[in-house]
Amino acid sequence: MPEESAGKGGEVAVVGAGIVGLASAVFLQRKGARVTVFDPLPPGGGASFGNAGLLSVESCIPISLPGMLRKVPQWLADPLGPLALDPRYALKAAPWLLAWVRAGRMKSVIAASTALRALHGDGLERYRELLGSVHFHDLVRTAGQVQVWEGASVSREERISHELWQRHGVVSETLGPHELRQLVPEISPAVSRAAFLPKNGHTVNPRRLVEVLALLLAEAGGSIRQERVMRLLPQEHGFRLVTNVGDHRFAKLLVAGGAWSKQLLTPIGVRLPLETERGNHATVRNPSFELRIPVLHKTRGFAATPMEGGLRFAGTVEIAGLDLPMNEKRAEVVLKQGRALFPSLRGDDVSIWMGFRPSLPDSVPVVGEVKAHPGLFIACGHGHTGMTAGAATGRLVAELMSGEKPFLDPLPYRLARFR
Repeated sequence: MPEESAGKGGEVAVVGAGIVGLASAVFLQRKGARVTVFDPLPPGGGASFGNAGLLSVESCIPISLPGMLRKVPQWLADPLGPLALDPRYALKAAPWLLAWVRAGRMKSVIAASTALRALHGDGLERYRELLGSVHFHDLVRTAGQVQVWEGASVSREERISHELWQRHGVVSETLGPHELRQLVPEISPAVSRAAFLPKNGHTVNPRRLVEVLALLLAEAGGSIRQERVMRLLPQEHGFRLVTNVGDHRFAKLLVAGGAWSKQLLTPIGVRLPLETERGNHATVRNPSFELRIPVLHKTRGFAATPMEGGLRFAGTVEIAGLDLPMNEKRAEVVLKQGRALFPSLRGDDVSIWMGFRPSLPDSVPVVGEVKAHPGLFIACGHGHTGMTAGAATGRLVAELMSGEKPFLDPLPYRLARFR
């Protein structure tokens, strides 16, 4: 007989112990649900471990923008470029890449930026609510971020980004060379333009933040099972989860499995246009200087973030799926770019990492119930902004699954927008 993990209306399974899954689980547990989280890795063991730690609440720019397609050949030809496409995976990735190009039309960009602005805007307040004051001040810094660009001329993508900032009331301050070096004395003279976004922040340790959420879940009465979900089976009343070591039943189910969500949903007829963007980081332990606030290099597509474990350079995109081996050269690219941004940086004790971003063509996550399977909810596809949107997504999910009026309009995040 299968193990009966649940059977009553308040019992919920969450697949995924990353930032989105655990934020959702904590909010659900506080609302009176009995939550069990499933993940083959310990809390924060995937993309929530190795990301840039940015809490970019002013972020409202989707990745695909008008005119960007023209730059793709240049990026692919540049071994230090922000984009790589593994030839072995190119054919499989083609449909998603075409959808990504279509999402770069201005009408779609405006819709996506509006949805991202709504989801991200109160992100720090949602983290205060989720973590509580003590944990928030331990884990989160709110001193802002600097964004920089190279090159003599302003690109079309950069101009559109600034237009979207103005459209959505993003607070930014243009920095001249003197003001920039007051904030970041070690910055390269190659930087030609810079902006300070004072409302943004970062976490000093994304993995520890997720581990704290796991503790908060346990304190509230929830549980975590380190099991791999092999199959989701919709039942007449609820759902059956077959894992590598068990067989469980629940009344409601949330799939927040990041890049692996598509593999779980496709067999039950749920079409999710999800692709994996591999991201890399290189962390310099005991760097020769202290970076006070994160710096995002928008031209090169990476971020530098001061963390408990050192100075982390994270970013770039590699389209290569879930199964091909890690390409450690991509982490070396990030490190080279970081050293170019900070020429005075010293420190040879460097750790590297590769993880999987769950990305949708329009950069907007799917959050909501699956119409064909009542009681099945999805929260995934955050791409580059999973840490930023984690707490807000968790609250939205909990309100939707509890039948409450959500704190923001869920319509822009529905799965049906892709049909």
